[in-house]
Amino acid sequence: MERISKSHDKFKQMKDYIKTNHFKDITVSDDLQVLSLALEYNLKIELLLYSYEENYKEETKKLLDALILASNEVYEISSASYSSLSLKDNHAGIIAAIKLKEYKMDDFKDFNFIMILDHLEIPGNIGTIYRTLDSCKCEGVILVDSISKLNNEKITSSSRGCSLIIPTLSLSYIEALEFIKKYGFTPYLGEPELGLDYKSYDYKDKTAIVVGNERFGINPDWYNHESKKVFIPMEGNQNSLNVGVAASILAYEVYMKKRS
Repeated sequence: MERISKSHDKFKQMKDYIKTNHFKDITVSDDLQVLSLALEYNLKIELLLYSYEENYKEETKKLLDALILASNEVYEISSASYSSLSLKDNHAGIIAAIKLKEYKMDDFKDFNFIMILDHLEIPGNIGTIYRTLDSCKCEGVILVDSISKLNNEKITSSSRGCSLIIPTLSLSYIEALEFIKKYGFTPYLGEPELGLDYKSYDYKDKTAIVVGNERFGINPDWYNHESKKVFIPMEGNQNSLNVGVAASILAYEVYMKKRS
């Protein structure tokens, strides 16, 4: 395996993947669980770098061997070089650039349960939602006018890789509305003060849960079209929950109703 230094083009390329937003279809991870999921779901690994000085545990060594076989390009680097790339302090000495899968609207047409994230900003919230959706069999996500892009490594990390394996579309509001109408989904708008208690619905239709921006909520234009509105009862001093928490509560309710 070729050993390279910080001056090598491929090392610089990995730094570009991490530090710039020019590569919309590439995310980077040094999380072993994420890398395992990438292998399990046959995601394309464009570039793999690992430290030849790392004392790998047996299980990690097996994962590394599998990653080497699956990657388009592989290079060894020193531990000192790796430390300038690492995304976290407690790293395993392996970092990969993973290509995101691309989906079209037609790929979602037979889905029965999707989540629409409307103009969300904070990567940690988005990642938390993906992690929950994986647990409750949500079939797809639509990112509407999203400020944080799907390739953001903080989304990849906080979702523990679930953002890589749940089919996702990035659409404008107009495109999302056209999608809803074309494929017969019922939008349920997460709204703190309007509509019915979220437990009031049976969610037996093609369900699209819509949650909105952390500060401003759902785009008001959604209310100009046919939809159902749901709220989560609040007994304390606050009138709303963190969007990640609210989305998780709504998603699990949909999952439980559809399962029954």
